[in-house]
Amino acid sequence: MHRKILCRLLAAVLFWAATGNLSAQGTAIFYQGRLNVGGLPASTNFDFRFTVYDAVTNGYSASISLTNAAVPVANGLFSVKLDFGSGVFSSTDNGSNYWLDIGVRAVGGTNFTVLSPRQPILPVPYAIFATSASNLLGGLPSSQLVGTLPSALLAGTYSGSVSFPNAANSFFGTFSGNGASLNSLNGSAITSGTVADARLTANVALLNANQTFTGTNKFTGTNFFNGANTFTNWGNSFVGSFFGNGLVGWLPVYGTATNATIDHGYLLLNSGLTTVTLPTTPLSVGDIVRVSGAGAGGWLVQENSGQSIIGSFASYANCYVVTFMTAGRYNYNGFAASADGVRMYAVGGDTTGIYASADSGRTWSAAGSFSGSWKSVACSANGEIVYAIPAGSGAIERSTDGGVNWTAISASANWGSISCSADGSKYFTGNVACSGDGTFLAKLSGGAITVSTNGGLSFDVNVTSPGVVSCLAASSDCTRLVVGGNPGLLWATSNRGAKWTALTATNQYWSSAWMSADGSRLAGAVATVGVNGGLFYSSTSPQPNTISTNSSIGGSRGSAVELQFIGSGLFIPVSSSGLLWSN
Repeated sequence: MHRKILCRLLAAVLFWAATGNLSAQGTAIFYQGRLNVGGLPASTNFDFRFTVYDAVTNGYSASISLTNAAVPVANGLFSVKLDFGSGVFSSTDNGSNYWLDIGVRAVGGTNFTVLSPRQPILPVPYAIFATSASNLLGGLPSSQLVGTLPSALLAGTYSGSVSFPNAANSFFGTFSGNGASLNSLNGSAITSGTVADARLTANVALLNANQTFTGTNKFTGTNFFNGANTFTNWGNSFVGSFFGNGLVGWLPVYGTATNATIDHGYLLLNSGLTTVTLPTTPLSVGDIVRVSGAGAGGWLVQENSGQSIIGSFASYANCYVVTFMTAGRYNYNGFAASADGVRMYAVGGDTTGIYASADSGRTWSAAGSFSGSWKSVACSANGEIVYAIPAGSGAIERSTDGGVNWTAISASANWGSISCSADGSKYFTGNVACSGDGTFLAKLSGGAITVSTNGGLSFDVNVTSPGVVSCLAASSDCTRLVVGGNPGLLWATSNRGAKWTALTATNQYWSSAWMSADGSRLAGAVATVGVNGGLFYSSTSPQPNTISTNSSIGGSRGSAVELQFIGSGLFIPVSSSGLLWSN
């Protein structure tokens, strides 16, 4: 056409949803327009060509070109039906904007004149209604969904595979099913309920059921085995304390007193004297109590009313007393001996110098060449190291060869009494008794007896005295003591004064006392008894069928006992270590 054509389009394009979902409407659209030629409405037939593009200018065609021939135009108006097929406005369309490119020519003409601009393809009521998908019959791609679906729309049954890969997913409510296909369940996430025994493997130990452990098992906590349990593998390892039915575990005791429980062992670690009180009823025959003295202060097992312990115990009530007399000498001030009682030393007011015996007091001879009267003497456990002090003012003398040679080791002074440690390396003056390493000391002052557990820094353990006493000696841990009155009897205790046993029957003037480190041997020196003085020596050893009733048995550090209840309030030691004492 060689004339200018102005086409003014007043179009309403019917746009539809996917053809497959609106099959009654098909894929065709209707288009109306107005065509002016030379500024006047056209009124004849024209050929029209229609193409869909994805841009208002240039771009790419989104459809084929449709040619409608000899379209009637009346007073400038025309209408056509366009069917670009399912490939343009179909269910696969993503909602992009399109423009309609229109060409026009005279009927039978050769070239089309393209009208400008391209006309936008706008939605119409059917298409707007389709956006709600109220009658969607086919599949809706998930990529077309925007926003959050209300929970009410998710109800129903899902028979297919559903995956929730987000770790933040949270599910509430009741879930049904047997869980047969449940995989990767973390056991730590189970916070309530009970797993049935039938669901556990044979390797899981059950409460209130008989178990057989055939592997290597370690029980490191506090465990109670109340049922019938069989441990057949020698590789089983048990760490800790086990109690009950004859199985005795050990408990450390750091204090100085504890109440015992049946089938328990007590490891006594305090440096002072520690008391373990036996359990009371109900008791069953065979019940066990163990005591081990690891602390340096020794130990006592205290009975309750109606209880007693029978066994082979050392007791001062069973000891024998030997009197050593030297003719013509009546006034003795001091005595000392070796631990075995073979080597002895004595000094006195009616004797001159220091006397020694190497045959347990059968014969005596002068030790060194001393003159005058001597007040006190002490020696080591082996009898080789000897200390002595004169009756008046003078220096302390020491011998390291059993009294053959002596050396003055102090300035001249008026000394009271002397004692020394078991090895002879330490000596003590001032009415202080020691038979151990110097850690435990006993002191007599103003008639009162006190014990130090710290080498003499303080004497804060009070000991009940049997009466007015004038001399004192002690074992290594000061649990066994011997004292003499002035006048009075010679007394001994194996439980630090809880009970005293009289060793003599006649009041005498006791001037000094001596005791071996283990307390099994003791002696006393008598100043005057009427017209005679003397040396008294006593020794004790375990006696069979010794009964300790309503009192106690005890031992020193390193000794231990296992007591078994045999009924009628009676216990017996079924095993022991070290010398056991009874009062």
